Order: sequence, then structure tokens, then C-alpha cells
Amino acid sequence: MSFKNLNLINPIIRAVTETGYSKPTEIQHSAIPHILMRRDILGCAPSGSGKTAAFAMPVLQLLKKNTTEHKEIRTLILTSTSDRVLQIEEDIKVYSKYLPLSLLSIIDGASTGSQLAALRKRVDILISSPEKLLDLVSQRHIDLSKIEILILDETDKMLDLGFVSDLKAILALTPKKKQTLFFSAVMENHIRKFAEGILKNPVEITVSPKQSIDQANEQPVYFGEKKTDLTNDTIQDLSILSTPKQNKTFQYIN
Repeated sequence: MSFKNLNLINPIIRAVTETGYSKPTEIQHSAIPHILMRRDILGCAPSGSGKTAAFAMPVLQLLKKNTTEHKEIRTLILTSTSDRVLQIEEDIKVYSKYLPLSLLSIIDGASTGSQLAALRKRVDILISSPEKLLDLVSQRHIDLSKIEILILDETDKMLDLGFVSDLKAILALTPKKKQTLFFSAVMENHIRKFAEGILKNPVEITVSPKQSIDQANEQPVYFGEKKTDLTNDTIQDLSILSTPKQNKTFQYIN
């Protein structure tokens, strides 16, 4: 399966393949077609499984279908922390490289004046934590009444951080008719109950943690009878030590 088989448009395929990725992950393969059909999603997949791309690429495509001039916020992405906001922003900038779409992040430490100036212009996608968003909502700087797509990222972490009431307050400000994408690393009972209260006939997608861990954490193991064997024969081998993106485990046999 390639990204072309997921009915993604060429500008998005071009952007993602330029990053070096040629095949979608399991969560991407399962979620993207349903998101393009404007279905609500209840997704459970571990960290590192590709959830950001799973919602970002199809949402960009849906927004691309209508790029008329506007001043409303069309898509809202809520996540747990400012660090995560910046991660999502960076990924979306990559996937939207060849698309005429605007993006704004609300984060700690950013100039309030510059954020307000950006909000007065076109905003296709707004990314924020619940707390930061409500700060601007309370000052009447943000209108969520025209939201077309709502994405809850790392919902388990947002609930653990005590954002339940904030999330409910934000949801009450969004239109009833919208597409909601709900993603979590785990699906405990309280998380599922929260999801059931906001999703409409969702497609449920679950990715096994084991598969993602096996793919992401391949660890070569080197054996030796003495520590000096590894010191002399392996640790001094700079080509092994400098192998990119590989964690190495050294085990000694007593």
C-alpha cells in the first residue's frame, strides 16, 4: 500500500514523499479513507504510530476543496501542551508545503499581539491547548462557530491533565454539525465514555502497541565474554557507534 492508493491529492503525496516516507503506517492506512469520507473517527494508537499524519493529510485535502476567502477558523486541533502544538505545526507545514492553506498556533510565550493580528486574517487551521484557547475565547478574540473539523489529539493526556471542563466548554462553542476526529494512545473506560458523548457514529480504529514498538525499537545486541572484548572490538568501532536512528544494547556474559 502506498500513499497514492489512499486517494490523496498529488500536492500532499509529493510533500510526504519528499520527507522520505513511501508507505503509510497502519493508523494512516486505516483512518485516511474514512476521514476523506467525512466520518467521525475514534482512533487508538500508541505514540510513534503516525497519528499526526493520519489526520493532517486528509484534513488538508478536505480544506483544499474549498479555498475561498474567509476569516473564520475552519479546523481546530486541540492537544495537551505547547510543545505538542509546535510538533503538530511543524508536521502540518511539511504536508501542506504545496497547498495555499494558512496555519496558526497558540502557544506559551508567543506575542499576544502577533497572535491577535493573525486571527484577524484567514485561519484554515488553529492549533492550541484547551487552556490557551479559552484564554483568548474569554477575551472574545476567537469565534469557533464556523468550525468544520475538530481534532482531539492526545486526548488521554488532556484528560489526565484535568482539561475535561475546558474541553466541554470549547465543544459547546463549536457547531453541532462538524466532523470530529478523536485520537488517544490508550482507550480506558473514562476516555471511551468521553468520546461517546461527542462523536457521531464514529469509525473505530485500534492499532496494536506491539506492532508500533517492534517497528520503532529494533535493538541490535552484542555479546562478549568480557567487557574488554566489547571495549576493544566493538565500542571502538566508530561506524557502529555512529549508526543513525538505532539504539544499541550491550549485554555481558558472566
